[in-house]
This record gives sequence, structure tokens and C-alpha cells, in this order.
Amino acid sequence: MNSALAKQNKINTLLNRYFNLGVIVLALFLLLLSYLLLLRPKVDEVVLSAQETITSQQRLLSAEKTRLNRLEEAVSAYSQINPIDIERINSILPNDYDKEALFGEVEEIITNQGFILTSVNIEKDTDREVDSSGEEEEEILPKISENLGVISLSLEISTVDYAGLKNLLISLEKNLKFLEVANVSLSDGNTVSLNLVTYYYK
Repeated sequence: MNSALAKQNKINTLLNRYFNLGVIVLALFLLLLSYLLLLRPKVDEVVLSAQETITSQQRLLSAEKTRLNRLEEAVSAYSQINPIDIERINSILPNDYDKEALFGEVEEIITNQGFILTSVNIEKDTDREVDSSGEEEEEILPKISENLGVISLSLEISTVDYAGLKNLLISLEKNLKFLEVANVSLSDGNTVSLNLVTYYYK
């Protein structure tokens, strides 16, 4: 019996000696289990979301760098263009049109052909009026682009025959400014009704 009591005392002594260590180990085990079951999925989700955000931002940055490089190339190419050529291009498709200047240019082309300009009406796309109901009048000018404005010219020209009309159209096509013939009508009385369209940058 003494032997059994000695064994029990020895066991109690071991339990007392390693009890604190056992509690610590158990606590660590429970913490590890909680991390694996509860916190680890959340951590993985946050890490994955962060990685996706970083990847998206890197793609956006790469696209912006590509765009910037293209703009720099465009600026470099533009700076190498002869200023005289730039002025010619701007005269073909200017930022805006002066109606008086446009009338003078068209009149000069017509009178140089020996014809008489009897009537002219120049209408800019921004000149369309709004009726009392608040609606715009029926649109007669073509829509090309939001960045391009349109000017319509309605001309009446007298003392014009068929051959003269052909020469006039050729002269208009060769003009430095871009003039598009929208409609042409030659009457028996040697009078021509001519509708022209030209454009400008808005």
C-alpha cells in the first residue's frame, strides 16, 4: 500500500510541476485552432483582395504609361512639322470661320470665272433658331463629328453655262479651303443654284 501511495504522490507531483506548462500548451493549441478556423480565411481574403487591387493598379499604370508615350510621340512628331505646313492645314480646316472672309473667298472664285454672284446665304450650324415650342428647326446641315462644326453656303450665280459650271466646280475643288458641293442646279436662264458645305474645328 505504501508503494501505491508513493506512485500516487509521484503522479501528483508531476501534475503539479507541469500543470502550468500544460495550460500554456492547451491555450496555444486553442489559439492556433481559432486562427486556422476563423482568422486565416479572413486574412487570406484580405491578402487576395489586396493582390487584385495591386494588379489592377499596375495594369492602369501601364495603360497610362502607354498613353503618355503615345502623346509624347505625337508631340514630338508635331514639333517636327514645318510651321508653314501647319498654317496651311489650319487654313483648310480652321478653328472657326469668319463669315465675311468666307464670303470674300467664294466671291473671288466666282468672279474670277467671269460669273456674277447674285445671292448668297451663309449658315453656321450654331445659327439654328429655336421655335416657340422650344424645339429646334428641322436640321439641314449634316452631322460629321462632335468636334467638327458645319457651315452651309447657298449661292445663286448668273451668266453660267454648262462648260462654265464645270470649270467653276473644278476651281472650288482646287481651292485651299475644304468646300464640298452638296447640291447644284442649272436652270435654262443660265442661272445656277449651288449649295456648298465646309467645316471647322469646334
